Amino acid sequence: MKKILVTLGLVCSLFCGAQGQKGPVNQCSPMKNGKICYMDAVDMDGMSCDKIFKGISKWVNKNYAKDILYSNVVTNKKKHTIMVQSKVELLLNETDKTLVSYCLKIECKEGMYRCQLTDISYQYDPYNKKKYKNYPAEDVIVNGGKGNKVGIIKDPKLFCNATFFYAENLFGEVFNSLDERAE
Repeated sequence: MKKILVTLGLVCSLFCGAQGQKGPVNQCSPMKNGKICYMDAVDMDGMSCDKIFKGISKWVNKNYAKDILYSNVVTNKKKHTIMVQSKVELLLNETDKTLVSYCLKIECKEGMYRCQLTDISYQYDPYNKKKYKNYPAEDVIVNGGKGNKVGIIKDPKLFCNATFFYAENLFGEVFNSLDERAE
């Protein structure tokens, strides 16, 4: 299972009121058409659509395509789009964790690309009874966690911040996949 743990740095960042590259943590639950949706549009001035698509595709295949039980990758070379559906373990604090499922959609254009992280849901079992239930992000982190509808989740702001930082990190990895030194 591909496990990605948000490390102690995340926890420290939460306590320090850190600000991500796309906005402050107090904006940790952006909405689009009634759904939680993190977006990133990046200008890659002068880089061809093909080079952007190839670079991101290489990163996606290296990080997601090998584990078909937890990830699904669909690329469309003609439309220059990539879609990843995945599930990872997300560390909320020193002891609490959840499985988060999501869809990452990437659209490559001439000189830029756009990412959307959507369809987010949590599998949460705080009592370790192996009775996981899926909770859509919209029921947990809307309005910075103030709109939480799931009684078992006592600290929705923790979910909100962890999801925000995960999205920021994921968008950073996509950007880093286009390092000019890489082929």
